[in-house]
Amino acid sequence: MTDISNIDKRLCDSCGRDLPDGELFYHCRTEMIAAQDATIPDLKHPDKLIAQALSEIAGKDENELLDDIYQELILQLCPDCRMSLLKMIQSMMNKGCQGCSKCKIQPVKKQGKLLKFPSKKDK
Repeated sequence: MTDISNIDKRLCDSCGRDLPDGELFYHCRTEMIAAQDATIPDLKHPDKLIAQALSEIAGKDENELLDDIYQELILQLCPDCRMSLLKMIQSMMNKGCQGCSKCKIQPVKKQGKLLKFPSKKDK
């Protein structure tokens, strides 16, 4: 978890703008959790797989290894930076893999990733 150095003075973690008491700001918490597909590697040579895994983690710091598995990001954002973050996330969700010379995956409209409360006009 992120340490808050001075709780008396709240700042936007993106642009550094002051967030005075009583002013609207946003608390954003994001988790990044490692995932892997369900395929099982070829187990003809399990000793080689174990040796490869050990060589990949050899010499790495424990915190660095843990960061590869789980990270929690906590941000305090002003309204403008909140909108910038939302636009960036929405863009990432709907781009697919454009520009990738290897896979040429077409953009896919993803649904159900951003929770939104319905407005009166949506009802």
